[in-house]
Amino acid sequence: MPDLVSAILIAVAAESLVTPVRIGRPDAPTTLTVWAQQDYSHLAARPAIADTFTAIFEDWARTRPDVQLRLSVMPALELHKAKLQLAAQAGRLPDIASIDSFWMPLFLAGGYLQPLNDDWPEEDRRDFLPFTISTLSDASGRVFGLWHETDCRVLFYRRDLVPTPPRTWDELIDVASRVARERHIAGYLYNAGRWEATVFDHLAMFWGQGGELVDGEGRPIFGEPPHRERMLRLFEFLRETVRSGASPTSVLASNDYQQLTAAATAGDVAMFLGGNWQLNDLRAGLRAEDFANWEIAPIPQANGATLSTGTGGWVWVVFTRDRERRRAAVEFIRDVERRDHAARISMATGHLPARRSVYRDYPFFSRDRWYQRFGEMLRYGRARPLVAVYPAISQALQIAIGDVISGAQAPDAAVDRAFDAARAEHARLTAANLPRARRPSALARAPAIGVTILALFVLWRVAREDRQLAVWLMPAVALVATLLLYPMLELVRIAADGRTIAALLLDPQFRAMLAVTLVFVAASVTMQLGLGLGFAWLIDAARRRRAAGTLAARVAIVSAWVMPGVLAGVIWKILLIENRAGIINYYLSRVGAGPLPLLSSARLALVSVVAANIWRGCAFSMVLQYAGLQRVPRERHEAADLEGASAWQRLRWVMLPEIAPVVALNAVLITIATFNTFDLIMPLTGGGPARSTEVISLFMYRLAFFDLDPSKAAAVAVVMLAVNLSLAWVAVRLMWRRESV
Repeated sequence: MPDLVSAILIAVAAESLVTPVRIGRPDAPTTLTVWAQQDYSHLAARPAIADTFTAIFEDWARTRPDVQLRLSVMPALELHKAKLQLAAQAGRLPDIASIDSFWMPLFLAGGYLQPLNDDWPEEDRRDFLPFTISTLSDASGRVFGLWHETDCRVLFYRRDLVPTPPRTWDELIDVASRVARERHIAGYLYNAGRWEATVFDHLAMFWGQGGELVDGEGRPIFGEPPHRERMLRLFEFLRETVRSGASPTSVLASNDYQQLTAAATAGDVAMFLGGNWQLNDLRAGLRAEDFANWEIAPIPQANGATLSTGTGGWVWVVFTRDRERRRAAVEFIRDVERRDHAARISMATGHLPARRSVYRDYPFFSRDRWYQRFGEMLRYGRARPLVAVYPAISQALQIAIGDVISGAQAPDAAVDRAFDAARAEHARLTAANLPRARRPSALARAPAIGVTILALFVLWRVAREDRQLAVWLMPAVALVATLLLYPMLELVRIAADGRTIAALLLDPQFRAMLAVTLVFVAASVTMQLGLGLGFAWLIDAARRRRAAGTLAARVAIVSAWVMPGVLAGVIWKILLIENRAGIINYYLSRVGAGPLPLLSSARLALVSVVAANIWRGCAFSMVLQYAGLQRVPRERHEAADLEGASAWQRLRWVMLPEIAPVVALNAVLITIATFNTFDLIMPLTGGGPARSTEVISLFMYRLAFFDLDPSKAAAVAVVMLAVNLSLAWVAVRLMWRRESV
């Protein structure tokens, strides 16, 4: 019977045109590989989206029985990007992929993307919004991608508080500061934390003045006249929003659009700069009569005479160089994005279509006032420049905006510093892309050779004493050599080949980051040790007295330790948000003591990060030191009772001498853990405001996955590796000493 059921299931799967990993007939002679995002496929979590794509894919498969698609989806954004980059380096890119338009420069620069013009008629291209074609085209008119759905930035405002939306910056500051004074809520909120939206949301204000980030060759020019003056005006406006009281300093901690939505649904803001997708969040979070108060308007500009908005979205691209496979690939993505399919997909996802005819010819969009407003704004939309240096420009401007708003730097100094950083990165990228007639690095194979020799040497030494033991150890030695030693040596090689370690150590920004890391580690370790010992002492005393509830206390404390760092960061973010949606500030405001800038003040943000890390980590110290306290002989406690020793005397003369080795080992282990922490900081502050909470581990992560600078990231990793190995050596020595006692 089981064999019959299996046979039936196999037969059904063979006949199905759409399976989780295949689209088309299994016997089709041509196979194309497709890497897509999960939410834009038949594997989407939302049934409406999944059903829509299933129907579209089935229709395509029936019309193309000669082609089958092998599908791979990536649910996580950064994993999808990293997988594509690794595939590009290995020469194993898929035939088709769906990528964020933000990533296009990564693959354009390497010549991986193929133009679509030959198989995409110009008449069909004209139906797409202008920016979707101009952004994806080179100087010769070749189009390298097909945009699927988009978004735009707008000004959300409450009509009961702001009857007429502001068109200029001056009007916005006047209206927002008046509302803030009279209603005691935020007049205007926007993103100014350490993340990409801080820059991209405001580029429309820069573009609206005629400013440009780069020239036609991709060289940064935002620090040169006349663009410098336009960027300077934008910085001065952002600083004035806080100085005038129009915006609270909490904007410096805003690194998630949900914070803006939460403030709006809580009634804590009159206007905010956000994206079209937040409309559905407002509709879901507000009562119908309250939602009716919200309206959208174009982003205010310097003089009100221009219109501009930033647009994003995802793009279908083709990597295959084979002519026939490329034709089949383009036919597939054109079929998915044809007019009727694009309309059905956007109806299911709630996103904005990229085709003009969809807004005009389909009642769902033409009769909806929101879609009509967004469609009008998209006509003057503009996307990020597709240049390799843009991530570096964004990182530099994020820091500059944070410094200007917080008052750490004057606008002109911040612009110049950001421009210098962008130019330096552009020079590095240009030098890296220059053709060079040179031999491969002599160190290229050194890590593999060194690890192989070391592994063979270890096995040879063991085999001299016991040949059978050497055979048993061979798999373990191979795993250690492959998964631990080789990555370490390869890391050192990349850093040495780029000659960046010396330059990194001389970089004043890196030294400032080391100072932040030192404060973070020292404060966290000291408090975790102290609190861990305190909890262990109390629980041990309760256990010796057979007090009730000791097990529950241990479980409660340890629950924070077993929680993933990212989740802990999100929880503390909810606690510390600087409006009534933040739990701590809500209760502080109830007693007239808040809200406090727990995340937007450089000093308080660092204190908040340290507090969150202490909360998460003191349980580990408690577990270790509680175990150490069990080593104290009962006779010593009885002697202390007979002598009438106080609690402090008992701790000082009875307990600490016994657990001193455990305390030392604990200090080393939590120092290693704290030194490598970044998962908690990323969702909590993102390293901001500016760089006030950016520790070395987070800096390395940004270099590797945002700036895409492997040499510098490897140099930082080598510094961290040296520190970690030193601490690990100390830990091993302490454990050996403890065993010998």
